[in-house]
Amino acid sequence: MATLRNLTGYGPRKGLIFDGDESKYELWEVKFLGYMRLRKLYQIFVPPADDEELDATKNADAFAELVQCLDDRSLSLIIREAKDNGRRALGVLREHYQGKGKPRIIALYTELTSLKMAENETSTDYIIRAETAATSLKAAEEVISEGLLVAMALKGLPASYKTFSTVVIQREKQMTFAEFKIALRNYEESEKTNRRENAKDNVMYVNQKHSGQKFEGKCFKCDKKGHKSADCWTRSEKWCNRCKTKTHNTKDCRKTKDSANTAAETQTFAFTVKDHVNRDKSSGADGSRANVVFGKGDAKVKLYDAS
Repeated sequence: MATLRNLTGYGPRKGLIFDGDESKYELWEVKFLGYMRLRKLYQIFVPPADDEELDATKNADAFAELVQCLDDRSLSLIIREAKDNGRRALGVLREHYQGKGKPRIIALYTELTSLKMAENETSTDYIIRAETAATSLKAAEEVISEGLLVAMALKGLPASYKTFSTVVIQREKQMTFAEFKIALRNYEESEKTNRRENAKDNVMYVNQKHSGQKFEGKCFKCDKKGHKSADCWTRSEKWCNRCKTKTHNTKDCRKTKDSANTAAETQTFAFTVKDHVNRDKSSGADGSRANVVFGKGDAKVKLYDAS
């Protein structure tokens, strides 16, 4: 930031000195033209009407104001081609920094298509980078649709914005870039609010845990009141209700298993046996002998165990 001396003598006027950075030219020109409007020289820099006669004195004054706001490199572009001609000088700068040359257009397209939000970059700065590239392309008479700009900005968002991206993509009506910016800002505000609420809940839980306040509910591990299952002192203890010992759990008790086996031995089981009994039959009508089923019925079968 540099200080421009107000020629009226009423004190300094602050203005941004253009440093030759192409990406900042558009912003600088807007500020400079605003300053020229205050200096009553704005009409020198706007396109003239057909019957307008340019005031040579004011045009030279405009050039004098302009050169006070330029770095040496930018000044070198105009001193020979547009000396004392403010209107022409600004046109030369605009053509150089916002020209329509093919290499510049390719560079702008590359910047837009490879757009990606940096790790510590705010969404505001990220959106401004996208808009700057798109505006520069439009100034070069390239057609950049709203949908393309939204798609490029959406593609460059990090994985933490996956939910937001899904909602935008699934919308039936296509977003304008202005709507996209508002939606992104609202999403970020909602996420910040949720994080604050979660942090608040965690702090309240910790404070309650260490405040000595007794928990009135019941532990589902030991079925006792006064503590939660996460704080249960019995969660790592073994206990057998049958043997009254801590060496093992009830479900692993050998006595319990032996009782189950004994009960199984005294049980009665029913079986159904199905089979065919074949026997020889006298020769058939053709005089041959054949193994055929003689009859079908019920049979009694006895089963014996090891005892």
